[in-house]
Amino acid sequence: MTTPPSTAAPASFGWCHWHKGPSGTAVMVSIIEQGSGPGAGLYACSPCREQHGLRSVVEQPHEVAYRDYLLHTTDCEGCSRIGRCKVGGRLRDIYQKALDAAP
Repeated sequence: MTTPPSTAAPASFGWCHWHKGPSGTAVMVSIIEQGSGPGAGLYACSPCREQHGLRSVVEQPHEVAYRDYLLHTTDCEGCSRIGRCKVGGRLRDIYQKALDAAP
């Protein structure tokens, strides 16, 4: 019995919303919030990020703060649109400060 020459994992597949094609280097660069229903994420490959000056979501403090806030309010029964628990309120404040500091 022969063994395969390589057991390396296959490259991950993604979609680039900028060149509208497949990519092995696509990462999320933007989160789109919707009033109702699920939001969406936009992805860009490495060449498109460089060409268009895009940064991944994890490099954008306001996007990270927004994700943390959304995750908390989704899971926390004490949070609602009218009133927030103390943690939800603090996360919202952190998000607002990050937005104010964003370029």
